[in-house]
Amino acid sequence: MKIKLLSAGTVLALGILANGTALAQDTKTIHVIVPLLAGAGTDVVTRTFVAALAQRLNQPIVVENKAGGATLLGASYVAKSTPDGLTLLAATTSTMSVLPSVQKTAQDTLKDLVPIAAFSISPFVFGVAAESKYKTLQDMVGAAKAAPGKLTFGSSGTGTLTHMVVELMSVVAKANFAHIPYKGVTGAYTDVIGGRVDFLADAPASMLPQVRGGRMRALVVTAPKRLPTFPGVPTVGELGLPDAEADFTTGLFAPVGTPAAVIARYQSEALQVAQSQAFKDYLGTQGYEPLALDGAQFGKVIKEGLAKWERVVKERSIKVE
Repeated sequence: MKIKLLSAGTVLALGILANGTALAQDTKTIHVIVPLLAGAGTDVVTRTFVAALAQRLNQPIVVENKAGGATLLGASYVAKSTPDGLTLLAATTSTMSVLPSVQKTAQDTLKDLVPIAAFSISPFVFGVAAESKYKTLQDMVGAAKAAPGKLTFGSSGTGTLTHMVVELMSVVAKANFAHIPYKGVTGAYTDVIGGRVDFLADAPASMLPQVRGGRMRALVVTAPKRLPTFPGVPTVGELGLPDAEADFTTGLFAPVGTPAAVIARYQSEALQVAQSQAFKDYLGTQGYEPLALDGAQFGKVIKEGLAKWERVVKERSIKVE
């Protein structure tokens, strides 16, 4: 898929609506496709964002999960949908910037989807099982250097950011970790907690329940500063690995060909939600940072990401089997 570079739930949504003016009622239902399993960090944040957006638009919106193909299944579904504004994609730069760097046979991401607006940005958290013998990131890096390829990590699929952020760490720390891809990150969590896989990296929103529940321990965050949700967890910069900083941006997309007036309407209301204090406060509880980018700005982020991850792919010789 290619992208055309153009210039807490209902209570939260109602609170945001109180500060804005809803548009005239349109009874047609908008379907927002999330190309991940339900419960993933992107899914959780998107559902809250969409609830608020539905109130501003005064129009029903349904979120649907279409996981598979390392998020390409859902993204392709939207790209091939009728461009009438009723089928949108909520996806991250993992789908838009990383996968095209790995899977050259995939649809071209700079053509088939139009970015509408970005509404959040998130770093990653590296986590191990609560009983793991690895107490710090340095422990894991040291073990990986002593026995290259022995330490394993799980991801939601080859080429996804849950995979690539660890490959970036491998490059920066000069350590070799063995990748075990899953069809969704849920399976990776199960095996890490069960002691069959050593670690994984994921969004704070997904990692937080496992840490709070005592099933996992967080070792490091890939943010430039510590997260309010993980105040005791050091950043990669604090550990002397600032080049391992990584994040992902989440936003809405529409099929190319969607009327400009529809894109403009959605963009305007999406940015109002993204800039509201209520939504910003909610993101903080999930380990996300607030962000409000229009379509052109979001497209620029995607394009810059393509260049960054292509370098990692080349250095690590990553290919989709």
